Amino acid sequence: MKLTILVLVASLQVGMSCTAAEVLPNSTLARSLVPPPGFVPPPLHPGGVELETRQLGKGIYALMSNTPFTDNAGFIVGRDAVLVIDAHFNGAMGQQIVDAVRRITDRPIKYLLNTNAFGDHVFGNYVFPHETTIVAHQSTIDALRISSVEGMSRTMSRTVGGDLSVFAGVELRLPEVGFDTYWHVDLGGRRVEMHWFGQGMSPHDSIVYVPEAKIAWTANMVFGEGTIPWARSGNIAAYLETLQRFSAKIQPKIIVPGHGKIATGGIIDTYQRYLVGVLEAGTLAVAGGLSGEALVADAEVSADYSISPPLRVLMTGFHRWNLQAAYREVVR
Repeated sequence: MKLTILVLVASLQVGMSCTAAEVLPNSTLARSLVPPPGFVPPPLHPGGVELETRQLGKGIYALMSNTPFTDNAGFIVGRDAVLVIDAHFNGAMGQQIVDAVRRITDRPIKYLLNTNAFGDHVFGNYVFPHETTIVAHQSTIDALRISSVEGMSRTMSRTVGGDLSVFAGVELRLPEVGFDTYWHVDLGGRRVEMHWFGQGMSPHDSIVYVPEAKIAWTANMVFGEGTIPWARSGNIAAYLETLQRFSAKIQPKIIVPGHGKIATGGIIDTYQRYLVGVLEAGTLAVAGGLSGEALVADAEVSADYSISPPLRVLMTGFHRWNLQAAYREVVR
């Protein structure tokens, strides 16, 4: 069965070198994918968003959004310096992050890590201190280099209800330091790692990990409690392989997602099980002569997966998108 082959290939590749990330302008990453019926864009409008500072361990802080799916962030304080994870949606949100750090410590913000190339994670870069070094996977830097604020804002307009005013004044500040599969730093008694395991929701998704505390920031790779993955770039098998490499390398106890509520590390296994099921559904549909449209039309997330009630419509759309992608992979 084709599903068995796909999963076997994914299993064999665990621990092997990751393939190179696709580099496309942010505004064209999903141009060829037509949203399925019932799909709604993630609601990311930053208006009225406040970030709650939540201490997860000594010197380790999550910055959690007060709305169901708007971006989270975080920061880590070492003896010598501070490291921030993601810069949020625009200058005002980026400044909220800087202010949150300053309420805790006056140590320099030496590093800012961008976990992917989407505007809601990088558009706040420009308000960070000039001396802050911004780090990202090299494909994130390459994609941003051939993108523009205008193009990215146009694509993201669907996530803010068409309100382009939220992008006013944004300047695209690119990361200065890129890495291939792994980067780390010692902040002074506090080690932080950044990993790229392969394509996930996008080609650029990176994971930030504090090994001593077993806490990971998963950005768009793994959303929060009560969610399923969204294969925005349309490759279910690659997403599954990436999660397998992730779980083979690190096993976090706590996950701070880019969107949604804090989760336990067990959600990684749930995501893998879900993606295997989606591939199986695509395979069975093709084998049974079912059309892709029929597979997707009224599809609902299985009751095996606990979906957060405020996110049910959003997750239903993600599920149909994933099924559509899986069907295309099988017939390819």
